[in-house]
Amino acid sequence: MKTLTSLLTIITLLASTTCFAETVDIDYTYTGNHRVDFSELKGTLQVGEFTDERSGVSPTLITSVNFGHETGGYESSTPMSDLIEDALKQGFISGGAALVDADADFTLTGGILAIDAVAVDRNGVENIQLTFRTKLELNSGGRVVWQTTLFGRGVVPVTDGIVPAVESALSRTIRELVRDDYFKMEIM
Repeated sequence: MKTLTSLLTIITLLASTTCFAETVDIDYTYTGNHRVDFSELKGTLQVGEFTDERSGVSPTLITSVNFGHETGGYESSTPMSDLIEDALKQGFISGGAALVDADADFTLTGGILAIDAVAVDRNGVENIQLTFRTKLELNSGGRVVWQTTLFGRGVVPVTDGIVPAVESALSRTIRELVRDDYFKMEIM
């Protein structure tokens, strides 16, 4: 009986956070210039699978906050963990890294811990402030050689919508990773 009650609670929670959400397509392309040269790493690099460690939410949920629209929030047509994984790959490739799909000297994996969204006022303009909290782990030789939690924050006017906020948060996540001196010391 307790298991059935727990299952019904989870289903209700999922339904309440996703049924009325607007689904958006996010076709993210990293266009920034982080100015880090990854062309000569100490070894081969693979960006492994990312997971979604948020509890009780759909893997496509961006936020249940509606930012003035008639929706119950926003969902991506793609799982959020896939978007972050792909964004990090793009960030490395833009710096000249030649990523491999298997048998890498270094493997970067991670997971979404949280996505927070709030409305903030900036000089009289209401903005979406979207923050991705992502844990990352770099493995080499069967052991963890580096780990951290990144905070990728995107801030855009509410009138621009949720997609630019997600794109901004993804770009910031890339910048936070490539600026981490301890990470760079391990792979470069």
